[in-house]
Amino acid sequence: MSNYYQLQNYTAITLKGDNSKELLQGQVSCDLNIEKDYYDGLFCDEKGYVITNATILFDEHYYILVKDEVSAILMSELKKFGQFFDCSIEKEKKDILGQEINGELKKLFGRKDVRLDSADWDEICMLNLCFDINEEMSGKFRINELGYDMNKYVSYDKGCYRGQEIIARLTYLGKKTKKVIVFDSNLQEITDSNNKPIGKKICSLHAKDREYSHFFVESTDYFSEGTKIIPVTNQWDLDLNQ
Repeated sequence: MSNYYQLQNYTAITLKGDNSKELLQGQVSCDLNIEKDYYDGLFCDEKGYVITNATILFDEHYYILVKDEVSAILMSELKKFGQFFDCSIEKEKKDILGQEINGELKKLFGRKDVRLDSADWDEICMLNLCFDINEEMSGKFRINELGYDMNKYVSYDKGCYRGQEIIARLTYLGKKTKKVIVFDSNLQEITDSNNKPIGKKICSLHAKDREYSHFFVESTDYFSEGTKIIPVTNQWDLDLNQ
């Protein structure tokens, strides 16, 4: 069964030119040389901070699907390098859908008469740790703090791209002492059993009648104002089940 979400606040960045693929390969974390219907990737800066995640489609030209509010940020970054590849980089208004099939989330072009919208999409993406970056979060966090599935968003076999060195360090070096958890309320901080503040709050989400909080924190019991709280999504448990 498929669920569709009309994503009113998304847009497409179109790359035109013979060297468009070469430009993108040097910028995005996924490998465009692997033949696929669509690509999920990350655009990072040199320090490994995520500018935005994106879905990339190819149909005569390359299309980068992102939230409209981060499109200007990403276009500015791409144009720094686009001048060396003789590519045009333009924003193009298109109808964009979110699709859920058996827990797999993807974005594609299209319009349907559906009741689910961007707010519903934000919620399901938050719960699946694959939410789409907005303007407020752009360039502030690294991939591990955001909880993205490395295997879904990152190719370790392709050539160099922006942020590659930092992502490799996060993957292969050091003990992973913190991961992402999500609570179904808007919490400013969480504490351990000794009432000591722990972890780092990454963001909050207001999704219609629900509130969520995303933290980057060690594995332990969690408390708010002395009461034990249970995450609705816990990357510690998800990684054990993979």
